[in-house]
Amino acid sequence: MTQLHAERIRRAYLAKKGDSTELFRALIVAAEEIGLGGALRILERCIIEKRRAWLEQALPRFTRTANPLEDAFRLLYVEYLRLSIPDDGEIVESSPTRLVSRWWNPCSTLEACQAFDLDTRTVCRLAYHAPVQVLLDAIDPRLSFDRNYACLRPFTPYCEEIITLRE
Repeated sequence: MTQLHAERIRRAYLAKKGDSTELFRALIVAAEEIGLGGALRILERCIIEKRRAWLEQALPRFTRTANPLEDAFRLLYVEYLRLSIPDDGEIVESSPTRLVSRWWNPCSTLEACQAFDLDTRTVCRLAYHAPVQVLLDAIDPRLSFDRNYACLRPFTPYCEEIITLRE
């Protein structure tokens, strides 16, 4: 049965095109049998698979600088997520080892969580956190991703994300 849920979630994830409603319907159905955590782990694997495929295409043409934090920002937010400052967010802290950004861009995950009464803190932690780390590892294994789960929409007006360069 888990394989059937995995295939349904995968199909819905690949077909979502900016609207996560059907994806979250598939997650809710799967969660009834395997729990929300199990359903979100399936989604996490789908996201990681898609990011790795994207990285395979994007990295050969990506121009790196001497600054891994800048590269991570450009690859994740500008190239992959297609976000821009100041329209979609802001950088609230920037140092040689830490970059903190806040995002208020439209988000289909936020909309779906609100529609299905799911906590974004749980959904983002279990399904969307590790895929970001996969992308950062491709830039530099010393990079680390974190979210401030106390500052996540809809509980605050923005989602706060942190990229750290470990020495």
